[in-house]
Amino acid sequence: MVGSRRLSAILIFLMPQSISDPFRLTAAEIQQLIVPGTPCLPELEAARHAERLDALRDAPQTPIILAQTESILGSPAGIPQTTYTDYRLFIRTGDRRNYETPYFFKRAHLAAAALGLFFGQFELKDVVQDYLWNICEETNWVLPAHENVIIDLFSAETAFVLADALTLLGDTLDAEVRSRVRAEIERRVFDPYLRFHRLHWWYQAGMNWNGVCNSSVAAAFLLLEAEPARLARALEVALAGLSVFLNTAFEQDGGSTEGVSYWHYGLINFVALSEMLRARTNGAIDLLDSDRLRQIVAYPAKMLLSASKFATFSDCDETLNFNLGTIARLVERTGEQSLLNLMTPPVFVERNWRLTMMLRNILWWDGTYHSVAPITDAYLPLASVARLVTRSPGGTPVVLAVKAGHNAENHNQNDVGSFILHADDETLLADPGRGLYTRQYFGPERYQNVFANSYGHSVPRIGGQLQKQGGEFCGEIVNVEMNTPVKRVEVEFARAYPVTNLASARRQIALDQAGVVMLQDTFHFDANPVEVEEALMTWCDVQVDSATALVRGKRHALRLTIESPSNVHFALERLAQESKENGKSAVLKRLSLALPVKSETQMRVRMEILRVDE
Repeated sequence: MVGSRRLSAILIFLMPQSISDPFRLTAAEIQQLIVPGTPCLPELEAARHAERLDALRDAPQTPIILAQTESILGSPAGIPQTTYTDYRLFIRTGDRRNYETPYFFKRAHLAAAALGLFFGQFELKDVVQDYLWNICEETNWVLPAHENVIIDLFSAETAFVLADALTLLGDTLDAEVRSRVRAEIERRVFDPYLRFHRLHWWYQAGMNWNGVCNSSVAAAFLLLEAEPARLARALEVALAGLSVFLNTAFEQDGGSTEGVSYWHYGLINFVALSEMLRARTNGAIDLLDSDRLRQIVAYPAKMLLSASKFATFSDCDETLNFNLGTIARLVERTGEQSLLNLMTPPVFVERNWRLTMMLRNILWWDGTYHSVAPITDAYLPLASVARLVTRSPGGTPVVLAVKAGHNAENHNQNDVGSFILHADDETLLADPGRGLYTRQYFGPERYQNVFANSYGHSVPRIGGQLQKQGGEFCGEIVNVEMNTPVKRVEVEFARAYPVTNLASARRQIALDQAGVVMLQDTFHFDANPVEVEEALMTWCDVQVDSATALVRGKRHALRLTIESPSNVHFALERLAQESKENGKSAVLKRLSLALPVKSETQMRVRMEILRVDE
């Protein structure tokens, strides 16, 4: 044994401190790099000593994270059931919530109880073991919405969560429970991953599933697999998949067409895996040390509208809270200071069902929040988004975000040319964000939903036609002017429509130093011109008076005036039923105006931001 350890130490000394392309390592090379006996989470092992555990319990971040568990641990006794009837609702009605609610609650309760037990609440041992056992009793860790795959996002993450629970609690848990958990992870995840990885559609896909699934499974292997050759083989498989994730799930300028929320989801397990692998190899394998990753992690700050609020293009919510341990570690490891803009006080304490993330939030974050640095202009030409920023004479920050792109993006919405107008922490003109996740929303009926089709976005309807889905239906940002008295974005988006006689649809949005926005759309038809109906979307209350409209926010209002053409007026439609069906508490409104039918027609709308009391 002593000789083996000495040999390992010599091998590590002789090897380079890091590998130039770790994603191409073979299993044999990986096996040689892993140092026997090294912990995956050195911070956790350091905290196990009594005095250090007390210090960690009293650290500023710990009560903030544990506060998320209070309502869970205080909930009524009894484990919620994931029933057959609720499982089959997805097929019968498209409903996902009835099954997913108890599914995620069980994992959240496990996380809360496991952390409590780790910090000395020994009365929670039976609770932890009952939840571990119950999750092992589930017929399927794959959600009903993903039933056609062997391993999905949440079965992979469940394996990681359970492996983390075993690592966190060790011999505190009964041997029988530990054995059962290991056996279920082996049967449901480890074996089918190694045997059938190339058959999983997500294995080398250019989207978040790749990052989540490959990273979660590989992380669980690192925590549990005792056979060196098998562990190395699993890591070789995962790294080959994750190479594709980093190279194709993000544009070459670092942008993500899936939006900031899926940027976060795609990376959280990847960062956890990367740090565990770095620890197990004494720094030889370092997935976070690359220019490519530094490019990717600079993206979300470019989509920021104000503290905790982001552009809602694609299936993205406006208000986002991040796993601050992950963000803190990315700042430390990449040096990307713009990530500090994500570490603002949360708008609410969000229940986090992932033990994996709650634990790393405690171990990697120091409890420090940051204020948002002044938001500046940003442009990602390949992601096809731009952000322009100014302040009104009264000091109100005004942010304009514009999107082009195409209509076959991941988590796509038919939104080429859509824009957002945000002032003083509230959105006055909106991209509506994601609709309710149901079978229909991810099936052939997706684009019947106004949250996915272009009827629910601030883009026109041309000849009665909405934008079509597909990569060929696209637009392009053809001009961006930043750092000038009048900032401007220009989008050509005629190709987003199935209107063959439409030669050009050119949108120009200008933002001046007074905070006034000018929207100008110009349409050219080769022959047989058709009607163009313009639309502007908002969640705010709206008052319409012929050619003017007033959009009322909480602190500011937006006065819209049609400058051209003359004799045109606004119409207001409240999408109340559509909003309710998509689980929204507010009502989405659609302001529209019809342009004269001409071979060349143009619309100009002036937008002025006012204080509510003006």
